[in-house]
Amino acid sequence: MHLESDTMFDVAVLGSGVSGGVLSIILASQGAKVVMIEGGVHPRFAVGESTIPHTSMLSSMLAEQYGVPELETIAYPERIATEIAPTSGIKRAFGFAYHRAGEEYDPAEGLLVGTSSKDETHVFRQDLDSWLTYKAVQRGAELRQSTSIQAVEIDESGVELTTKAGDVIRARYVVDGTGFRSVLADRYDLREKPTRFDHHSRSMFTHMVDVGVFDEGNPMQVPWEQSTMHHVFDCGWFWVIPFNNWPGSTNPLISVGLTVDPRKHPKPAGIKAEVEFQQFLDQFPAVARQFSDAKTVRPWVSTERLQYSSNQGIGYRWCLMSHANGALDPLFSRGMVNTLEITAALVGPLLQALNDDDFGMERFEHIEPLHRRILDYNDALVSNAFASWQDFDLWNAWLRVWGLGTIPLEFRLMNSLADYTATRDPKFLSGDVAKPMFSDFEDPDYAAFFERAVSLMAGFRSGERTAAETSSQLFALTGEYEFPITMREDAMKRAGWMAADATMSDRNMDFARSGFRWALTNPDTHDLFGNAETFYRWRARRSDPHLV
Repeated sequence: MHLESDTMFDVAVLGSGVSGGVLSIILASQGAKVVMIEGGVHPRFAVGESTIPHTSMLSSMLAEQYGVPELETIAYPERIATEIAPTSGIKRAFGFAYHRAGEEYDPAEGLLVGTSSKDETHVFRQDLDSWLTYKAVQRGAELRQSTSIQAVEIDESGVELTTKAGDVIRARYVVDGTGFRSVLADRYDLREKPTRFDHHSRSMFTHMVDVGVFDEGNPMQVPWEQSTMHHVFDCGWFWVIPFNNWPGSTNPLISVGLTVDPRKHPKPAGIKAEVEFQQFLDQFPAVARQFSDAKTVRPWVSTERLQYSSNQGIGYRWCLMSHANGALDPLFSRGMVNTLEITAALVGPLLQALNDDDFGMERFEHIEPLHRRILDYNDALVSNAFASWQDFDLWNAWLRVWGLGTIPLEFRLMNSLADYTATRDPKFLSGDVAKPMFSDFEDPDYAAFFERAVSLMAGFRSGERTAAETSSQLFALTGEYEFPITMREDAMKRAGWMAADATMSDRNMDFARSGFRWALTNPDTHDLFGNAETFYRWRARRSDPHLV
């Protein structure tokens, strides 16, 4: 597939984080001559540390499709601990504790959304990124670290990259995974100024040790420390992502951050991030207690506005990966999912283009709308979450809008993974939604539902309706939406949600399907994990006309 010249690469991959590592492993495994160009040196600090079932199933699907079983390691915390390093935590839920400034936390205002019956991961990124990079080298990729790109030239003959040291690297195609400081976005002036995004937030973050366990009367079945912990308040949220929350980890570190809307909470001049962080802690007594003994172990990072976007994400012989194209906010843990969605969309056409020596834009035209819808959905999702934090009942309702998108998607994607594993039929590698909101695997009716929910929130944000009116209308809307749960035993086993020798009766499957609906549409249910005992109790009291 690749050219014979030792000085010409098939693909130059800028950056060696998750996107660069995964893409390079796949390309090199298929015979492409790949060079990975990294400005730093591994191991290096990175954030974006939380996986969700969508992440795991996409990594499993890529592993199956391209014969790279190492990528499925990402899907299982036990495999990460044994095959990469015992430094990552587990994630069994999204935990959301609602706070009001100057008041004690009310345990009745906690919400828990389970990830699945299989654990997800709090990934210690410096170890994952290093491992992916070295696996790509084992597959045949060439790695150049401490290498910064000074100039880029792309024409019909190929790509020419000039390093700050004056070296010239030539390739047939270039993929930019360098994130906010995108080499290609800078070269071609691709950033939208101002960004098209509605959401505004800035952040400060670090790693700590000795962060306490949040134990404020949690009535739910999963301990807060086994969730990705979100302490949410009006126009802001703290995150607590422990790497030390199960016996499979020897890592004492905890990822900690604070993200706020600068229109409500402007960045003060001349104040260090750790001082400002403490000032926010002082407003929320229960959160302050959790951090009373915490110690910082690395320098704080404090950002300006996090949101950025590009007017173009794909061009002749080049592609921006997800975080080079744009970014919103780490709320809802969508970073790695977005990365893998773009990787899955790019790698097949790119391999074919290399094989045919034809890089015509028609091969890649599907990637531009994918970039846009992924980011625009996240913009609406997060900006309305921040707005909903003015009132707990409104936040309780908006969280269901998110859940009603993710849970049906997970089962549909799971079924596609199982079907592809069994048949190798490529039709199962992409979803069947004609006009999706964010993913081809989502429920076909979700886009219309989400747009109606966003419209209701727009009325609240403009002052046309109250928080109470909006939350009531959102819950009424969820009651109208069927969102079928397409559960299958074989698919749950393939995804690791059930043991290979386990069985699930039709009756229990029936309970689970209807229970998901009940949990996600009932405002009085704050533990949305979907445990069987809760489902059984509810099922004994009422029927569900929407049962699939």
